[in-house]
Amino acid sequence: MSYLISVKESIKDILSTPLGARVMLPEYGSRLYELIDKKVDDEFRALLSWYVIEAVQKWEKRVNIEEVRLINFDGHSFAISIILDDGQELNIKV
Repeated sequence: MSYLISVKESIKDILSTPLGARVMLPEYGSRLYELIDKKVDDEFRALLSWYVIEAVQKWEKRVNIEEVRLINFDGHSFAISIILDDGQELNIKV
């Protein structure tokens, strides 16, 4: 279980860091910030999944994502569910 807690914290850090925010590692992070104040529709959901999978695959090699689900979006923060290929589900608020 501590393994999943570590993975969850790592993923949360990756997703909450905008690309370019780390001077010494400008490629670290995700593009989720690009979705702030966007209309939630099919394109939004597709981009959300893509941005999550893209960032996690690059920076968190311990897991493979099967699916990303939007739970809630209030215009400034996301609540998402990440389903891993082993069936584990991580609920993350970014």
